[in-house]
Amino acid sequence: MAINIDKALIKAIRTGKVVIGSKSTIIAAVSGKAKIVVLASNCPTEIRAQIESTDVPVLNYSGTNMELGPVCGKPFVIAALAILETGESDILAAA
Repeated sequence: MAINIDKALIKAIRTGKVVIGSKSTIIAAVSGKAKIVVLASNCPTEIRAQIESTDVPVLNYSGTNMELGPVCGKPFVIAALAILETGESDILAAA
């Protein structure tokens, strides 16, 4: 069963623990605190490479950073975010 990524992201943000932003996401991934990392389709290559070099699962979001921000309920662009606790979300099933 395919999950709705947008709905799963919203639920993770509302009920779980999420860090937003490239620097915070890299720190969470390198430290092993992130359960999954979500990267926008136009996330910079340097950031993508640092995150993909860790053991943390990566979900490549099909939309751009301009689309990911509003989906997450934020009035700004988001290139990367790390989910530390999923809460009631089934986002890990998408990895």
